[in-house]
Amino acid sequence: MSATGGAADIVGLLEVDPDLGGELVGERLEAATAAARARVERLGKGAWEPAGMAPTVGEGFGLLILSGFLVRRVGRDDRHGAELLGAGDLLRPWQTLSPTASRPFESSWQAIAPVEVAVLDPAFAGRVAPFPEIAARLIDRAMLRSRHLALELAIVGQRRIERRIEMLFWQLADRWGVRTPDGVRVEVPLTHALLAELVAARRPSVSTALGQLAEAGTVTRSGDAWLLGGVGP
Repeated sequence: MSATGGAADIVGLLEVDPDLGGELVGERLEAATAAARARVERLGKGAWEPAGMAPTVGEGFGLLILSGFLVRRVGRDDRHGAELLGAGDLLRPWQTLSPTASRPFESSWQAIAPVEVAVLDPAFAGRVAPFPEIAARLIDRAMLRSRHLALELAIVGQRRIERRIEMLFWQLADRWGVRTPDGVRVEVPLTHALLAELVAARRPSVSTALGQLAEAGTVTRSGDAWLLGGVGP
C-alpha cells in the first residue's frame, strides 16, 4: 500500500513550530509569522514514494515533518540500514547519491505512523526571504539530522545489543520523550524488527535483549509506547 497525501491544509509554521522563529521579536516576528504559511500534506501508514513531490517543491527548502514517523532504509543485497525521522526533521527525500555512486544503493521510505509534512516550496522560500533567521533555523535542522546519524553510528558500535538498544531509546527520548512520574515515555511505534534494523542486530537477539531490559526495569513496553526507567545509560 502506498502512503498518499489527502486534502492539503495551510498551517502557520511559526505557530506550530515556534523555534523556527529564532530571535525574531516584535513587528518582525508578526510579519514573519504571517509570511511563513505552508501547505500541509498527510501521509498514511505504509510505503511512500516521494519522487512525485519533487516537481512541486523544486528549489524550495524541502519537507518539514510536523507529526508522525518515517523510516528511511538504505541498503544493498538484502542488507539495510535504517534511519528514523519524526517531528522537526527536514528532508529532501527525492535527492539520492545512487545515480552517481560507484556502488549504487537502494533506498526506500515507509510511514510507520500517519505523517504530516509542511511543504516548504519555492513560494514559501520567497515569502520568508526577508527573514533569514528562519532559513538559519532550517539549516540547523538539517545539520542536527546529520548529528543524530553520527550518534547512531556510535551506538551501533557498542558491543552488547542491550547497550545499543538502551542508548538508542535515550537518544529518542531526548528528541521526542515526555517525562512522567513513572519515567520517560517515548511515543514511537517501534517493532522488534525495526529496532533490529536501527541497532544493526538480528530480531531474535533484539527480542532477548528487550526481555533483559524489561526485567531490569530499564526499558519496558507500554501499549504502543516505551517507558524508560532510571536516568539514562
